[in-house]
Amino acid sequence: MILNSQVAAYLERLSPPRDPLLAEMEAYAAEHNVPIAGAETSALLAMLARGCDAHRVLEIGMAIGYTALQLARVLPADGKVVSLEIDPNMAAIARGFLKRDPAGRRVEVIRGDAKETIVRLQEAFDLVFIDAEKAGYPVYVNLALESLRQHGMIVIDNLLMGGRVAAGKGDAHWSQRSVDTVVTLNRRLAEDPKVEFVLMPLGDGVGLVQAR
Repeated sequence: MILNSQVAAYLERLSPPRDPLLAEMEAYAAEHNVPIAGAETSALLAMLARGCDAHRVLEIGMAIGYTALQLARVLPADGKVVSLEIDPNMAAIARGFLKRDPAGRRVEVIRGDAKETIVRLQEAFDLVFIDAEKAGYPVYVNLALESLRQHGMIVIDNLLMGGRVAAGKGDAHWSQRSVDTVVTLNRRLAEDPKVEFVLMPLGDGVGLVQAR
């Protein structure tokens, strides 16, 4: 979280009550130290998906299915979220949560290394969300750009890493390798004439990427 505690508390007071299943997923993630996107980031994702009338969404790194579920809830009846997850335990837990919500049937979980599974997908996507291992971010972004429909958008989480990216130094939570990778990626996207890039201090730093 980049915001100070006072602002974070204020935003929390403005937030609507969590529905029971999402609250349970948040509690599970906190108890088991599973990294999931923040509530505000997930809400932004759902709003973007609804606003662009997305029918196909790709998620690279699903963890317990927290963002996948919220995305699936705003898709039309024929919509689909394709979630790529390398950890078999996380995929199984996600499936368990998703089965408890009617929208869960719109999520297809694909196990394996996203660098390999994404190239086998035979469809284009309106929206891509990246929240996986940070060292792989440059490859994921390249693959996501190739998978986008015209005017599609990529959303990338953790691009500020609690301020570590601005400082250029890792810590106990973010490795130096991860920080260096994201520093380079942010600069690359900011300077790339082929894309529009906006980096927002939301959650732990959310980037929006769209081909020009």
